[in-house]
Amino acid sequence: LDHRTSGAILFAFDAKTTTDIHHRLAEGRKEYIALLRGVWKFKDEKVVIDKPLKVDGKMRDALTEFHFISSSSFCDMPCMVVLCKPITGRTHQIRRHAYHLGHPIIGDSQHGDSRVNRLWRHDRGLNRLALHCLSIQLQGDDQPCVAPLPQELKQVLQQDTDFWKEILNLDPRFMLDEVDEEGGTHGRNYRNRIKKNTSLKTQQTY
Repeated sequence: LDHRTSGAILFAFDAKTTTDIHHRLAEGRKEYIALLRGVWKFKDEKVVIDKPLKVDGKMRDALTEFHFISSSSFCDMPCMVVLCKPITGRTHQIRRHAYHLGHPIIGDSQHGDSRVNRLWRHDRGLNRLALHCLSIQLQGDDQPCVAPLPQELKQVLQQDTDFWKEILNLDPRFMLDEVDEEGGTHGRNYRNRIKKNTSLKTQQTY
């Protein structure tokens, strides 16, 4: 993931698994959620950007699908949420293609609009790049790996109630809560530690 981009990440612990994941990911699917500047100006709700990008001094084929979800003009700051599907995987591909689309990602200091970014930071409390990897699905897997939207992005979107309701109606995955099943503050390990500590305190009381 790019710096300041949140979302799903896959880890491999040996070279063989790494190679397998790379091959399956190349034929798999990744979906990103992005908050873009402006109002959707296209007739269709899906737009495909097929524009080569320079990577390490060489031009490489790059293809990204943008799927419109919803738009908002809350506080005279027009924006929209889109689902981005990168078909290729070039450096900053979604961010660069969003800029080419005429709707840069809000919070993007390198490929975005500095004035708009400043307004969103001061007036809406958005202190990050509004790009999140929602899901990764490897070739051959029935279920994708889904990363719930982080709270700081939810809070920004929820400031416009109608906007948020429309987003939820169109993609219920936005409703998923952040849960760490292995540890952290919500996972099984944490709950087990709480139970253990509670039990120890009870024993010490008696």
